[in-house]
Amino acid sequence: MHDDFYTTLSQVLGVLVLSLMWDSQYLLRLTRQDRAGVLFWTKPRVRIYSLVVATTLIAGIAASMGVLGGFLDDTEPLRIGLFGVLALGLATLLTRLSADIVTATRTPAPTPPQE
Repeated sequence: MHDDFYTTLSQVLGVLVLSLMWDSQYLLRLTRQDRAGVLFWTKPRVRIYSLVVATTLIAGIAASMGVLGGFLDDTEPLRIGLFGVLALGLATLLTRLSADIVTATRTPAPTPPQE
């Protein structure tokens, strides 16, 4: 029974890493953004948060593979922790998608009439 959980989780976490870091060209857009007026999500904070999320997801993949390989025991605390890792990745993906969708569909400010 546990093989399905860990097998599926290792695949899902891998896809999350790919979708968060490469698929949406997020890092390229972030490089080009002027974030001078941003109060909280400054580039240093985004850097730290992104590295923490990526490290956590990759550690989750390693833990899942450790159980599948027989190096780690299948325990309830491990499952709860890995579910937390999944929740963090999905919440981050939802937040990024929401921000991208809002930005892409925002109505541009009307230009003042020229005299």
